Amino acid sequence: MAEFAGKVVIVTGAGDGIGRAAAREFAEKGAKMVLIDVKGVETIADELKAKGSEVIAASMDVRDGAAWGELVEDVLAKFGTIDALVNNAGVAVPGDTAADVSEDVWDKIMDVNAKGVWLGMKAVLPTMIEKKSGKICNVASTAAHIGLKNAAAYCASKGAVLALTRQAGVQYAPLNIQINSVSPGTTMTGLQRDVTEEQRAAFLPLTPIGRFAASEEVSGVIVFLCSNGSSFMTGADVSIDGGMVAL
Repeated sequence: MAEFAGKVVIVTGAGDGIGRAAAREFAEKGAKMVLIDVKGVETIADELKAKGSEVIAASMDVRDGAAWGELVEDVLAKFGTIDALVNNAGVAVPGDTAADVSEDVWDKIMDVNAKGVWLGMKAVLPTMIEKKSGKICNVASTAAHIGLKNAAAYCASKGAVLALTRQAGVQYAPLNIQINSVSPGTTMTGLQRDVTEEQRAAFLPLTPIGRFAASEEVSGVIVFLCSNGSSFMTGADVSIDGGMVAL
């Protein structure tokens, strides 16, 4: 029997990169998928449907609380439950420094990367609380652990994800809801389009493994954190950074 057979998993940022890789792996393991992104979600949805998966695809901005509410209603109407949420959607903007970043850019980064994570959790937690089970995996970053140049709002937003993960992991642990995060290092995803060559060149010497991650190397850990194998983990963060934070 497939590990996630009958389970309903929501993945944000599913149109590309880590989210798309996670969607594929969950589906291969039998999950019913709910895929969210602002673009590209229909492509991966059609791919999974062609392989026999049950899929809901939503072109949605994770900053929209009302849209989250409508989505959860649709998911519960079709599938009857929600077992796991992967908060993966995120943005970065080059040249993001505390002195120079505009208020609009700061708000966009914080709203997508931090508020979007909270809104997703807020939307699914009532169902998980009612049934006393659930898994949430939030995608943070090495930027939550070290100071990356030209990434002030990005570092702040990912630090917020870590803090929220720890707090909620403790809050809902007695209800058999495990909430954890992953902190990827530089990963070859669509987000890299918004990272300069100078930034990439600076990151490589800081990665002891000597290369950047493939999306599947991150998504495999995400899937684990949503599986029964992580049943005694909550409020934890797993670094997937080729040793960067260990330096």
